[in-house]
Amino acid sequence: MTRTALACFVGTVMAFGVVVIGSRSDPGAQALVLAEDKVTHKDFNGDGAVDMLTTRADGGSGFGGESVTLRDGKTGRTYAYSSWGSYGRFLRLIPFDDDLMKPENKGFRTALEEALFPGIPQGPIENSLAWLIDAYSHPVEEAEAEGNPLFSQKIRFEPRWTEGQPAPPTSYYVVTSDETLLRGYPIYQEDNPAVDSAHRQAWLVYYGENHATLEPVPAAGDVTVFQSAHGIAVSEGGRSCWLFVNDEVLTDGPAKLRWPSIKKVLLSSGLVFIHHAGAADHLFVVDFRNGVAGRLNPALFPPSGGEFDVREGRLFLRGGAESGPVDLDMIKTSLK
Repeated sequence: MTRTALACFVGTVMAFGVVVIGSRSDPGAQALVLAEDKVTHKDFNGDGAVDMLTTRADGGSGFGGESVTLRDGKTGRTYAYSSWGSYGRFLRLIPFDDDLMKPENKGFRTALEEALFPGIPQGPIENSLAWLIDAYSHPVEEAEAEGNPLFSQKIRFEPRWTEGQPAPPTSYYVVTSDETLLRGYPIYQEDNPAVDSAHRQAWLVYYGENHATLEPVPAAGDVTVFQSAHGIAVSEGGRSCWLFVNDEVLTDGPAKLRWPSIKKVLLSSGLVFIHHAGAADHLFVVDFRNGVAGRLNPALFPPSGGEFDVREGRLFLRGGAESGPVDLDMIKTSLK
């Protein structure tokens, strides 16, 4: 077969191994299936040489993803990346070689993206992902260590108001060179390159489909609260804003996103109270106008969970070692 004929030929070779896998982002019921190595021979960048793309989908009860290797048929250079990660995380951040941004390597990048994120489109950053990016871009404040008796943690974010009602997030990926995000977001995929002078770009994939639905919470007043399985948004005066998104590391979220993490939501005096169930139970209080979410001290709201209500300008707590009513004005002051 001639070189030109080879360049037009696509061959696929399968190699099998037994693993337990589910969906890419968060498996539900899982079954024992055959993991699949798929090898594709094709001229991906149009230089006349046949390249080789190897893809493997793999996973278990708590982790999974795609491992992809592309070998340049002309130079022999290999690009290798993985979307492997925890099913409890909405995000994968995968640094890639800067050379993939060159026009002549566009075909390589497209082939890698299609293999790493099958069925997931590239798209613009919407407000629920922007909340997570903001939260990771600010240092988390351990408020308890700073002498704050009410909160053990504070997360800051930029309130992003947009016209219209909030929409349920979908899954998508973006290409980013945001230095703050690259340095601040924890990268656990050991098979990927480290962020350095040759890897200043990254794919950021967001498995937003795990929010499931987004429904209004019954409440009176001008502000409407919307709740998904893992996030909270509000609308007011024809505009909407996300104010909380569950994250396995940032908010101590559950090990799998198919387990909803939002149990109860209340709105009072411009504050949103969120009973969040992750590795432990937490009560978050969010001042969405000033862009800060505080996790209540576990002595007030225990890791095993507790009861709370808001009335007459006070937060009433039951279940913690130091539970009792707390004035909302004191909460607002402590959140600053």
